[in-house]
Amino acid sequence: MNTLAHDALPIGDLLTGCTLGRVQSVGRMQVLPLLGDTCDAPAVTLPTDLWIGTSGYGTLTFVNHTPNVALVPCHLAVIVEQSAQDHAMPRAAMVEPSDRLAFDAAMCVQQTQPGLIPEAPRPLAVLPLALRAAASASADADGYSRLWPAVQRFNVSSGLAETGNLALFLKHFALELERFVAEFECVDEQVGAVVLLDGEIAGIERAPSRAYWSVMWEPLIRFCYGAEALRYGLHDAGDPPPSRTVLSLPGGDGAAAGDPYDVLAEALRVADAEERRRAERTLDAAGAQVVTVTPEHTAAGVTVGRAQSERLVGAYAVGGDRPIYASLTARSFGG
Repeated sequence: MNTLAHDALPIGDLLTGCTLGRVQSVGRMQVLPLLGDTCDAPAVTLPTDLWIGTSGYGTLTFVNHTPNVALVPCHLAVIVEQSAQDHAMPRAAMVEPSDRLAFDAAMCVQQTQPGLIPEAPRPLAVLPLALRAAASASADADGYSRLWPAVQRFNVSSGLAETGNLALFLKHFALELERFVAEFECVDEQVGAVVLLDGEIAGIERAPSRAYWSVMWEPLIRFCYGAEALRYGLHDAGDPPPSRTVLSLPGGDGAAAGDPYDVLAEALRVADAEERRRAERTLDAAGAQVVTVTPEHTAAGVTVGRAQSERLVGAYAVGGDRPIYASLTARSFGG
């Protein structure tokens, strides 16, 4: 996979080596776990091992104390409790081994709050899906306040005040966002996921390692996809479509022959098989879509860059001539 020689790739190429796990469905959201073996992938420092802060409005700093290259996730958000301006990334980035990166194209996402963030290990967050296309579009623009109009629209679309303060949404819906984390689980051997809302692809995520995925899973579900499921639901008062295949029990009069536990177990097996077939068709359709990739930075054998198509936007990374990272979300969804 030589992304330096090709500028268009099927998404399936970015998911090479992944297989599909058992589908998880709750309400409007469906998660298709991607499983993979990452033992021969280049060593990549976890984002939780970075020291993160701000050295000025619009400048996020990342300190990598490890001997391995660090991959800063696409659209990482740094949300802090203290009096300091929250920030977010417009794309992915890399920090070279034992080095410090001052990323001066970051964006403030807390319009009314002054103050800088001291460098320290920080909890991770990811921009809500509805903000990620705007963040990518502004990657080459100037001005730390450039995402405020999109945050204002996001808050209004969620029934909140028109302000460029992302913390307003996160605090208002804190309990609901916590439920998403409780309802979905990270499974063994998982390195990514395809996330659907009402049967449509909302995002495709693939991590460099199981450990990397385990620290990104909660931020993605809570802040990115959980936030979008909440916002999307506010614009559709109807009931969500059934999240699982309907069980079909034999017996014309409603009573099935044989041991009822055996009958139910067989019905569940058939339903699971059908749901898996549907998930595989969805994954095949997603893999056939083509994205344009633009490499931006290479360090320690890892290349990171932008990835986009008419419908999806995000980032990718390759290491050792194999895909190790992808984070693609729908440009728009819902109201």
